[in-house]
Amino acid sequence: MDVTRFLLCTTAPLCLAVSAAAQQAAPPPEEDIFAGLVPVVTQSGGTALDPIVVGSGTDNVASDTPQSVSVISAEQIAREQPTTINDLFTSIPGVTAVGSERVLGQRVNIRGIGSSAEGDQNRLITRIDGVVKFYEQYRMGAIFTDPDLYRRIEVLRGPASSTLTGAGAVGGVIELQTREAADFLSGPEDDFGGRQKLSFGTNGNEALSSTVLAFRPAEGLEFLTAFTYRERDNYEDGDGEEVVGTNFDATAVLLKGRYSFGEGMAHSVFATYQNWASDAKQAEYAQTETFEAFGRVDRDVDDSLFVLGYDYNPPENDLIDLEVRLGYSDTEVIQENATNPLGIPSSLFEDAEYGYESWQLNVMNTSFLALGGTEVTLAYGFDASRQERVGEATSRKFPTTPPNGFIAFQPGGEDENIAVFAQAEIVTPFGLTIIPGLRYEWETLTPADNNTSFGAGDKVENEAFAPKIALLYEVTDAINVFGTYARTERLPVLDEVYDGSSGNLDLVPEKAETWEVGLSYSALDVFQSGDQLVGKLTYFDTDVENLIARATTSDPFVNIDDATYKGWELEVAYDSDLWFGSLAYARVRADGTDDGGPREPLEGIPADEVSVTLGTRLDRYDLELGVTGTYTWEQDRVPTGDETTDSYQVVDLFATWVPPVDLAQGVEVRLAANNIFDEAYKPALYLTDNARGRNISVSLALAF
Repeated sequence: MDVTRFLLCTTAPLCLAVSAAAQQAAPPPEEDIFAGLVPVVTQSGGTALDPIVVGSGTDNVASDTPQSVSVISAEQIAREQPTTINDLFTSIPGVTAVGSERVLGQRVNIRGIGSSAEGDQNRLITRIDGVVKFYEQYRMGAIFTDPDLYRRIEVLRGPASSTLTGAGAVGGVIELQTREAADFLSGPEDDFGGRQKLSFGTNGNEALSSTVLAFRPAEGLEFLTAFTYRERDNYEDGDGEEVVGTNFDATAVLLKGRYSFGEGMAHSVFATYQNWASDAKQAEYAQTETFEAFGRVDRDVDDSLFVLGYDYNPPENDLIDLEVRLGYSDTEVIQENATNPLGIPSSLFEDAEYGYESWQLNVMNTSFLALGGTEVTLAYGFDASRQERVGEATSRKFPTTPPNGFIAFQPGGEDENIAVFAQAEIVTPFGLTIIPGLRYEWETLTPADNNTSFGAGDKVENEAFAPKIALLYEVTDAINVFGTYARTERLPVLDEVYDGSSGNLDLVPEKAETWEVGLSYSALDVFQSGDQLVGKLTYFDTDVENLIARATTSDPFVNIDDATYKGWELEVAYDSDLWFGSLAYARVRADGTDDGGPREPLEGIPADEVSVTLGTRLDRYDLELGVTGTYTWEQDRVPTGDETTDSYQVVDLFATWVPPVDLAQGVEVRLAANNIFDEAYKPALYLTDNARGRNISVSLALAF
């Protein structure tokens, strides 16, 4: 199937549906068998298609945010029936899975930034409930969690979000928000609720059990507990070939409590604990790819997160909206009994402990001022963090392993960081919104005591400055144009500075400048009463100087001259009583040069991709049906000697049935038929493996 045929097949039904909706009046209620759902307007003013974005600093609907941003709702998460977080990014423009579909091999790429290379994930920022999660290990993924724990995911593309989240977010920021007790309580008077969910997938015999309980024992006091267990055998690709090492079993726990008190419930204290654990015996050593030469290993992964927070927002004081977050993150990986089939005398195959442990403090206040006809929202505060990286061999199988257990490719150390930031949103009475912001960070890196290449005197101190300015102009009630200039600096990380064979104390921060321009549209009652059409088109141009890279694992990390990333992102969505649909498209081009030489394509650049979804609601039967088609172009713009990838097309089906209350109260049945034509394909950023072939997933949920 070529791209023209693909687009005709997937967009024609949507166009016909919209056209029909515009020309045909709704039948009388007694004859209307398709009584549907209109876009739901939230208390904050957003809708299901144009949701509120909170990660940008002020709560604005997506179309009023001068940045390329996508929001994945709880409904979308349930519809997709994902195995991992990366499964949710298939229809988000500019966001691509990296590595493999192994649960321990998951990494993310945004706008061509983010790969399996050391330190590359530090060009992105991933936060769970406001706490930064970061992990890097040789041939391992970067995030370990279960998607069923989340109610909402925001993807803010580009470095404009560096102001509030951290310098160095060249690619962007991913914000994950865990479920709340209120999600499972039917109203303010409800004191107990929950949900039990079971699901099964045919490809790999994947099974999930998810239990959620919510309590409100007193006014202002809420608790939530959630537990998931997920397992899967090796899956098969579209050719029927088993992809080894894709089997796993894992548990996840989420505990939350919140107490709100005072006049107008102005005060709120809360705590969140999350844990994800997997104990795999003789699993594939390489998780980001199939590499049988590395053999197998017993690997125990334990990932924990704890957040303690306080909010204060007095109803009569617009100058105070205080948020305080104390976060703790701990990711520990224990490896033992590596088979080492080639008998390589390397610490890579020693019993070892790897990990990242961090403490984080974030304090931010938001003040609102009305100055004549101009409204100003000012967000300001500070961050402080201390991260410890662990890499230590606990056995001495090989004479090349130092007596103190130093692992040259996984150097331990401490990363201490302090930052101050401020951002203003200035809304003028003539339709222009101005958003200036700045952030300043100080970083100190210290090598671990067992580092045999660098000593205690080799501390490294760096600073980063991240200013930005964004403009948005309201052309009409429905149309906005926007532009953003953002500059950020990515500070060197422990791995790049203290690696036993490639470390470099003289690295300087990467400097990234990004220009974005775009157009957004959001309107109700476009073709018929109650419908909604939204869209956003963004062009970006990012130039990175002093990019940190190395030619091979034995070469030192160095700053190269220049790298440039350019591209387009388009999102369109439509919703009416009967029909709904969406379109997402992304295109990235990137090249770089070293020492002023000829420019060459960069590695880690995703293929061009378009994804189209069309769905309908049959309310008479309490049924929702839909299809998603994704076409991915050939990727042949790769560095000399790298493998190119072919084009491919994937079609997914989905259905949701919610029986009437008098038949089965609280029951929800979902079907997801992914890769329905069993296409055999390898995404451009997968290292070796084909993606999963046809998989039929069915879930049954009971809310109570």
